[in-house]
Amino acid sequence: MPRKKITLGFIGAGRVGTGLASGFVRAGVNVVAIASRTIASAQKLAKRIRGARACAPQEVAERADIVFLTVPDDAIEAVASKVRWRAGSACVHCSGAADLDVLQKAVADGALAGGFHPLHMFGEAGEPPGALTGCAIALAGPDALVQRLALLARALGARPLRLPEGGRALYHAAANFSGAFVIALIHEAIALWGKLGIAQGDALAALLPLLRGTADNVEKLGAAGGLGSAIARGDAGTIRRHLDALGRDAPDSLELYRILSLRTIPLALAKGTLKPAAAKEITALLEKTILKSVD
Repeated sequence: MPRKKITLGFIGAGRVGTGLASGFVRAGVNVVAIASRTIASAQKLAKRIRGARACAPQEVAERADIVFLTVPDDAIEAVASKVRWRAGSACVHCSGAADLDVLQKAVADGALAGGFHPLHMFGEAGEPPGALTGCAIALAGPDALVQRLALLARALGARPLRLPEGGRALYHAAANFSGAFVIALIHEAIALWGKLGIAQGDALAALLPLLRGTADNVEKLGAAGGLGSAIARGDAGTIRRHLDALGRDAPDSLELYRILSLRTIPLALAKGTLKPAAAKEITALLEKTILKSVD
């Protein structure tokens, strides 16, 4: 089905719904109906989408060929279950972790059930043009629907990613290591620098260029090739000083440092800058640290 002939609807007008609906309209896809928890939220988004009507969820299902459920994960099943779905239409959730069984009511009504999860952090005020370019979008559903969803993903400039059945939760958990957990690590670094009297704003300004440079290195050289650290250099003396400082000034961060350091050793060995003898010494140093903390 040509993308200009696909009509889309959205139930949920938050960050994801706003970002996707706006992106589809810019790509020339027809968004016809929008619903949300409040009519005011639906109207706010509909005003930005030419030709879209703010309405109740049932009307969205009646007007659109493909309905995206851009609601919180825990609400997907309840929202889908309250709608009477048209046979041949499609009900598509945008959760990264939920499987398609949460859409069983839509399937029972004769609709197709699918998943469309952009691997992207949406901003509060929607997305600027091209924000989803190069983004992976994890797809799920029967082949006929996945083909249409892949077409829609490409219309956004994104890369379709087909996951094996039952693999969405693992995919989504893994993605946290490259998304939310990175933010948690930045927060950890800011907190540690705070112990030295460095203000949060100054810490963030100093750390973000390092983060961007790290991401650039990984993009150019791969995970192992982009690695730079005391472990990559085999610098056991520096690691010992790190452990001593954390044990003294930030014991709550010691275990996190130890775990991440141990996970870094195989990368450093793969890069070739860490020699096996040095890897053995550093591993023993890190494992000795945890034994001390247990004692």
